[in-house]
Amino acid sequence: MPSLNIYIVEDEPLISASLKHIILGAGHKIIGIAASYVQAVHDLQANKVHLVVTDIMLEGTETGIDLAKYINEHLHIPFIYQSSVSDPEVINEALKTGPLAYLVKPVNKMVLLNAIATVNT
Repeated sequence: MPSLNIYIVEDEPLISASLKHIILGAGHKIIGIAASYVQAVHDLQANKVHLVVTDIMLEGTETGIDLAKYINEHLHIPFIYQSSVSDPEVINEALKTGPLAYLVKPVNKMVLLNAIATVNT
């Protein structure tokens, strides 16, 4: 599998560090990390990204679902949710955005890498 440019959107520093470690260990590149929708939109517009890994609950008022809707409408980048949200309505709303995967925190390394492997560059 070719090396992918991956962007992480996660407001918990320990979780973003763990994701970064797993992704880099698999030979991919981290293009950036954001804790909020606003920062992610700014960075995603400015960089070539093959995949976004996003949490649902982010800093600020916008969520990872809002980010997914923006990505679908403007950027057309595949994305993976990783979240601890258990509310069925929120999960259903997230799944309507067409993620490659919806991973439950704490994310298992192999499950994450398998989801990343589904990206077509």
